[in-house]
Amino acid sequence: SETLQVLASYTVAESQIENLVTAKGYEDCVVFMSEDGVSVVVSTGEEGLQTEDIARITDIVKQETGLSAESIKIMEVN
Repeated sequence: SETLQVLASYTVAESQIENLVTAKGYEDCVVFMSEDGVSVVVSTGEEGLQTEDIARITDIVKQETGLSAESIKIMEVN
């Protein structure tokens, strides 16, 4: 039951991060959480992810999870 509770909290956090990232103007976002960290896959425009984009997404994930930047992996999909 504890494992289910952890997985449920991951699902809620993933959904919240996805919603916040897309609210910032990104086309699409998928988030995967595990005990090792968070992976964020973001659909970007033609210009790709810029330094400001990475900082903005990292801040969102840090606020929602309390994880450090080292535990966050951001990937782009064109």
